[in-house]
Amino acid sequence: MFETKLIKPDYRRAEREAIGLLNASGIFEPPVNPVEIARGIGVKVNFVSFSGESEGVAGLYDPAQDAIFVNRGEPGVRQTFTIAHELGHKVLHEDWAKTEAYKVLWRDPTRQTKDRWEQEANAFAANLLMPQQMVDAYRDFPLPVVAKIFAVSEVFAGFRLKNLYGL
Repeated sequence: MFETKLIKPDYRRAEREAIGLLNASGIFEPPVNPVEIARGIGVKVNFVSFSGESEGVAGLYDPAQDAIFVNRGEPGVRQTFTIAHELGHKVLHEDWAKTEAYKVLWRDPTRQTKDRWEQEANAFAANLLMPQQMVDAYRDFPLPVVAKIFAVSEVFAGFRLKNLYGL
């Protein structure tokens, strides 16, 4: 039912849903707080410690509890991205998240999958945390300043600026 090989990521839908959620939340200026957005739509956000085999988990969305679980040991900017990413799964993929196909978000990039759902959740997070209409006003600022304004990592801000403007 959830075949990944033949279906390309729907980046436009991810962007549309993220912008719609920002508008519905009344957020039009940075920084975007994904915890407030999640809680505003009834999703619980829990900061937890993962241990054992799960120690390397950055976060996950549990549709049974309608909750996002975030690794409290991660830096704040990583937690922000993780919450936005998992919120993307809630908004875009709730039915898929109820299946065995759903995978947690690992801290280690080599353990992360690059399937359609993960790519869409990443695109959702990018558009939620740094939507183009907000970024346009700051695109010529130095990267560290942009990252600080949007409360994201410099690495994330750099990727977003490159994706939006080729910078």
